[in-house]
This record gives sequence, C-alpha cells and structure tokens, in this order.
Amino acid sequence: MKFKSLIFFLIAFVGIANTSSVAKQITKSGVIEIFSETPMFTIEATNKKVASILNPTTGDIVVSTLVRSFKFKEALVEEHFNENYMESAKFPKAIFKGKIINNKDIDYAKDGSTNIILEGKLTIHGTTKLIKEKGSITIKGGKISAKSEFDVSLAAYGIKVEKAYKKAIKDAIHLKIHFNFSPYAKK
Repeated sequence: MKFKSLIFFLIAFVGIANTSSVAKQITKSGVIEIFSETPMFTIEATNKKVASILNPTTGDIVVSTLVRSFKFKEALVEEHFNENYMESAKFPKAIFKGKIINNKDIDYAKDGSTNIILEGKLTIHGTTKLIKEKGSITIKGGKISAKSEFDVSLAAYGIKVEKAYKKAIKDAIHLKIHFNFSPYAKK
C-alpha cells in the first residue's frame, strides 16, 4: 500500500513540477512597429521599449508601452502622432491584458513554434476594447519569443483624423509585435 502511495505522490509531484518549471517571463525591450500606407502618405514607426510579462503556467500576458516611445523617421510626423492623434500627454500608455487561449498546446520545455490565439483587453487612447488575435510562441534553447500581427482601427479607439487628412491616413493601422522574453527574477 505504501509503495502505491509513493508512486502516486511521485507522479503527482513530477506533473506539478513539469507545469510550474517555467518561470514567469519578462521583457522591457519588446518591439512594436506600426505601418499604414495610402497613395498620399506612409506612416511608419518603431517602439523598442515595450514591457511585457508572460506567465507560461497560466497563459496570462500583460503588455505596456509609453505612446511617446514610438520613433518616426520625420520629427514632424512624430509630433503630430503624439499631439494631434494619440494625445499622449493625456493618454500616455497603451496596455494589453489578456491570455493565450490555447496555452495548453505550448510545450515550454521543448524547442518549437506554436500558433496561438490571444484574447484580452486592449486600451489605447483611453478606450478599452476586447480583442482576439493570432500570433506565435517560439521556444529555442529554453528562450521564449512571441510574435503577432494585426490591424487596429483608429475610429474604434476614438482617435480622430483631421478632415484634411482623411484620405491620406487609413483608419486601420497595421501592428507588428515581437518580444524576446527572459526569466523574471524578483530582486
């Protein structure tokens, strides 16, 4: 009887250890690129100061960035982006809080890539919307990276485009997101 109890305990312990063996992951240098193109105008910017925390055990993920961290090739475009459209003094951050819906499909202990579905609340310009988007998680040599691409509607987040620029700026801005995570260590 004791032997069966010991076997059960070991199996349960190994199962628990296997699911919790991957520490929470963090990055403070994630990248978000934004892109929009019309015949009249191209908007391109990169933000390399995006923070994110991923909990591989639960699939919970939080992403946060300062809107002013987006860098444009032209200073005037960057100024208009921050002052006229994003109103970054009033709405300084963009935040996503959500979950990897199919987290159980990811083997964080094994190299490989898994297509994922993210669902959660995206807050931009003071407006929060529930979103569901596709992405991927890649594990290589124990390192975790994540990617996603999707479009965000300016109108859905209350971002108004001046009448003079309505034809020059698309309502949908394309986002490319890339994170390289490291294990989170409390200090």
